[in-house]
Amino acid sequence: MSGLIKAYEDGARRIKELFERIPEDALDYRPRGTDRWTIRQHLIHLVDSDVNHFIRIKSCVAQPHSNVYVIDELDWVRNLGDRKEEAASYIELFRLLRKIMSRFLSALPAEDFDSRYFMREYQGERRRVTLAEAVKMYRDHVDFHIEYIAKIMGEYEAESA
Repeated sequence: MSGLIKAYEDGARRIKELFERIPEDALDYRPRGTDRWTIRQHLIHLVDSDVNHFIRIKSCVAQPHSNVYVIDELDWVRNLGDRKEEAASYIELFRLLRKIMSRFLSALPAEDFDSRYFMREYQGERRRVTLAEAVKMYRDHVDFHIEYIAKIMGEYEAESA
């Protein structure tokens, strides 16, 4: 589990390094297409999701087998609009969440990762998510958004050239 936890925590470093290379005016560039998110919206969504994930993991240990809250990411972004919140603060919050959660996870017995779980309903599907699956899901969530941000940056750079 230590390798998984390390990779999970490392997501914060990767996001920070990515955003150090993104110019401020690119954060709010709107990609072509309907309902496409800006880079800032990807960052805010990533961190908002991690805040929710923080509570899910704590619930998994404190109240095993409980139902957890799930964000509808499309409604979340649409209804919160084009927030111009400071990217640096979100990046710092993300780093702190990952650091705290990694230490929390590292202190758990290995058997908890397969035996403890929460119930999650997403897009009409209700399923059991073990602690190990939850950590993997959010380790991979970073990669998913890094790929999208790279595509947006490519589009931004092509239009700016």
